[in-house]
Amino acid sequence: MAQKRKNKQMSIHNERKHNIIQRHIRELGLKSIEAYKTWCRENHFSSSLNKTSIQRQKEIDVAKAAIATQLLSAEKKGRNLQDIIPKIYSNKIRESELRNGIAKEIALAFKRSKSPKLLLRFLLYLEKNSDLLDDISYIKAIETIARHYKSWVRPLEHWQIKRHNQAHQFSGLLRHLFATYSVPAFMDNVWFSEDETHQKWYIHIGSGQNIRTAPGLPTALTKKMAHYFLHTPKQYNMDEALRWGQVHALGGNKRLLDAFRGTRLIQDFAHDDFWLNVFRFFIANPMLDVNHVNPIIDYIWNQKYQIQQVVVERGVVEEHDPPQPNFSMKGRTPESLLKQVNDWHIALGKVQRGGKLQWMPSDIGEFQIRIKDNQKKQSKIFRIRELLSTDELIYDGSKMRHCVRTYSESCYNGKTSIWTMESMDEVGEELKKVLTIEVSLKERSVNQVRGKQNRLPTQSEMSIIRRWTTKEKLSIANYVNVAQN
Repeated sequence: MAQKRKNKQMSIHNERKHNIIQRHIRELGLKSIEAYKTWCRENHFSSSLNKTSIQRQKEIDVAKAAIATQLLSAEKKGRNLQDIIPKIYSNKIRESELRNGIAKEIALAFKRSKSPKLLLRFLLYLEKNSDLLDDISYIKAIETIARHYKSWVRPLEHWQIKRHNQAHQFSGLLRHLFATYSVPAFMDNVWFSEDETHQKWYIHIGSGQNIRTAPGLPTALTKKMAHYFLHTPKQYNMDEALRWGQVHALGGNKRLLDAFRGTRLIQDFAHDDFWLNVFRFFIANPMLDVNHVNPIIDYIWNQKYQIQQVVVERGVVEEHDPPQPNFSMKGRTPESLLKQVNDWHIALGKVQRGGKLQWMPSDIGEFQIRIKDNQKKQSKIFRIRELLSTDELIYDGSKMRHCVRTYSESCYNGKTSIWTMESMDEVGEELKKVLTIEVSLKERSVNQVRGKQNRLPTQSEMSIIRRWTTKEKLSIANYVNVAQN
């Protein structure tokens, strides 16, 4: 029966993979697998059909960029912005007469500008010396840069293109105009927004000052938080970067920060002294499933800060204080907090009480290896196997003294797979639990490895895990840490 279930699971998995790749091929505008493989080779991608969602998205981004470049190239043949821009500035050509989207956006920029003469000079220089006006998304950013011309630290005319990639050109232009000191790449995004405070932070950092003294900072940062803030990856926005600095300074990682991205805490910095304690709670419990982060934060916010509206009679609503205005994280455990969240959801009618669950095994194989212990002159067997029920998670959590049981729903829903590494002697006795391993099934990535009481894995233990991940074609997230001997 077990084999039949596994075969059925494999069949379903293979069918799902086939459907995903067929849909991906259609999104690329291709008609067959052979055409797809040819396209991959021409664009320097692997022609394998077994790819992660991140790899597929990169291919789609390249395809979209190629189409956009072709369209812009075709448009540029029918226009000459060096001639059109002065006519727009002097009102010799009306907005209604413009057919080109970029020219229309430039006309709107002149309408909004308080320094149209400077904007004219700026646009003409960029049209002649860069590719930035080939992309409509840069027009608004260029208008915003011109608005801050009093903060320029170098003459515009001294800027020269060093690379033909538009993003690199834009980055170089910003640093030429605003920065005498290094500015992290993620901060470039502020020029595409309407947030003038964030733009002032860019200028502040570019002048060599510390983010801790930036005007309008919504929360206080320690020196360590400010350090990590500057090392935020470029895919994050400014508010997320502040949280990146806080989370990493407190001992957290990208995985936890990404879980916060879907919560109210990314843009709301009120009551931050309290919320930092919530961050510390999550960091102190690394085996708590991050899928619970959002519901936990919603629950805490509701209990501590949300004014309650209570219907006392038809058409009459009274406002009551939050249920637990003195809510504190002191003494709370993941198990007790999750029970409170679940009870709250039940009261709201969001969920039904769930029992103990079982789920099918993933398509990832188990692993076993014999390693000789030269000091004891005997071998040890290490086995990595998948946990397939709430009961198994509860048992593993009780032995390892962490909260892996919180992954039950994620495992049942096919988001996550939890594995245990166990050791035994040569004859298969004296079984001991060594590590608990979390795998993201979507990304086929090991995202968490912890030992008893959330200790980090040793170098030798990670060596065994790497052999397993190599065999099963899994990746290991770069934030998975190893204990330093």
